[in-house]
Amino acid sequence: MRLCSSYTNLNPLVLLFLGVISIASYAADKPKGRVILTVSGAINTSNSEQESAFDLAMLETLPQHFITTHNPWTKGIHTYQGFSAADLLKQLSSTATFLQVTALNEYMTEIPLSDFTENGAILATHLDGKPMSVRNLGPIMVIYPFDEREELKSEIFYGRSIWQIDRIKAIVVTE
Repeated sequence: MRLCSSYTNLNPLVLLFLGVISIASYAADKPKGRVILTVSGAINTSNSEQESAFDLAMLETLPQHFITTHNPWTKGIHTYQGFSAADLLKQLSSTATFLQVTALNEYMTEIPLSDFTENGAILATHLDGKPMSVRNLGPIMVIYPFDEREELKSEIFYGRSIWQIDRIKAIVVTE
């Protein structure tokens, strides 16, 4: 009976702790503007039941990175600004190792997280200082620093350079 008594005394603390954990998993801010990205899958922080929706302002709060490069889809050299998938997944408390990235036209590709952490890819939201429009390969595009690393100029990385992104599914792959 003493064990039950001790448990009863701790019960409010346990409930408080579990409540804090539950609130933390839904603690992400909600978008105030037009949603341009929805992330689902292996994430532990969300702003709806099983996914996180982001507007441009929310994505701009992530650490920003810049890539100035040529690419096969546009003429000339351009500067892209955006965020790393690693920072996005960190914000979502995810241990995902792959991203299943889908465009507005339902084109889908899988990208290993290492492309962002080791190869310097970013999820670009700005082109030459301006938010990317759907007409201009936006609202989000995966871009690699092609001019900095010759090995990135291959069909593998060109195929992963998906544009008009609107959805990402975080996937944990164990070998």
